[in-house]
Amino acid sequence: MTPELAAEWDDLVDRVGATPFHRPGWFAAWWDAFGEGRRRIVTVRRGAELVAVMPLVERHGVVRSATNWHSFVSGPVAVDDLARTALLDHVLSHGRRLDLSHLTTLVSDSTADTLARRRAHVRREVVQRSPYVPGDVTFESYVERREARRVRQLQRNRRKLEKLGPVRHVADGGTAGVERAVARFLEIEASGWKGESGTAILSDDRTRAFYGGLTAWAGAAGILRVSFLEVDGHAIAGELCLEDDYATYPLKASYEPDHRQYSPGLILLFEQIRTSVESGRSYEFMGSAEPYKMRWADDVRDIHRLDVYPATFAGRATLLADAGVRTARRGAGRGRRLALGARDRARTLLARRLPAGSDPVTELPAQRTGAEAGAVAPAAGTRSGSSDARPRSATTPS
Repeated sequence: MTPELAAEWDDLVDRVGATPFHRPGWFAAWWDAFGEGRRRIVTVRRGAELVAVMPLVERHGVVRSATNWHSFVSGPVAVDDLARTALLDHVLSHGRRLDLSHLTTLVSDSTADTLARRRAHVRREVVQRSPYVPGDVTFESYVERREARRVRQLQRNRRKLEKLGPVRHVADGGTAGVERAVARFLEIEASGWKGESGTAILSDDRTRAFYGGLTAWAGAAGILRVSFLEVDGHAIAGELCLEDDYATYPLKASYEPDHRQYSPGLILLFEQIRTSVESGRSYEFMGSAEPYKMRWADDVRDIHRLDVYPATFAGRATLLADAGVRTARRGAGRGRRLALGARDRARTLLARRLPAGSDPVTELPAQRTGAEAGAVAPAAGTRSGSSDARPRSATTPS
């Protein structure tokens, strides 16, 4: 990815109000740590202007979103429906199967509708229900909706901490002191149960590389926030976040085990929600709707996955082959043999239609669909698109 494309991509994200997860910096950090297969960046242009972009990964014959369990939302970044449709048409015409994951409800709806109009076979599922607190509420009204006994318990625990020394909620962000703040957070995380269980950032080389690249980029971009709960100047809990004009996104949180009886992580969470909603930002818990999150959240956002088979020979053959595999896994005896036979016939037929050594997902040459639709550059990263980009409402993220 050239610096010029990265700059255009960032500008496009700013124009449509997409999330940090749709920026080239996020994708670059993700690819460097987790990338496998062939990476692609599909771009759509009107004249010289970039109007849509989406990073994809080709692996095992499937074109996939550049996502994994570290991701929150993904999808095309586009200025309007025409640009997004041009991008999807471009990808659809060159793949035998698409696996598009981590889509918000609105992006999933619009993408599925576009693909269905192209006679593609689309399977859709909700892969995650992610809790959040909206940014258009007052903190007082938020507290009123919580269980009173849990709020009182937090207040009691905070008073107990105050007997040990002054309690403060502090944040380091932007470029000033960010490396020191990140190191401080990693030390807290490694000292607790995550370090013991091997799930801390520092416990895995790829995760360490990802967060190293991510925090370096986000710190330089001014969207990294590292917050702490301190007692007498000593940090006992921390939260590593991305933050933009619309939302706070906590990537990781942890606390010191020596203070667990005071629930320092929950006290910090409460303060983080206060800071977020008082600044007009939603607080996105991210991850699944676990019970402890739902006690402090107001609603959930459905995150979708689309499994897409284009209306091409390659797409239909792959659909038949995959259906055979699924049936074979469920079946037994003669049914299993028939299913495996169907799968093998489909694969043989597909192989005959493709030249030896060819790849049905190649360089995706430029095409014209209303506006100029762009080529694929081997590079990286992005957030939803047009008005689909940012979660805003209770049950229908937009």
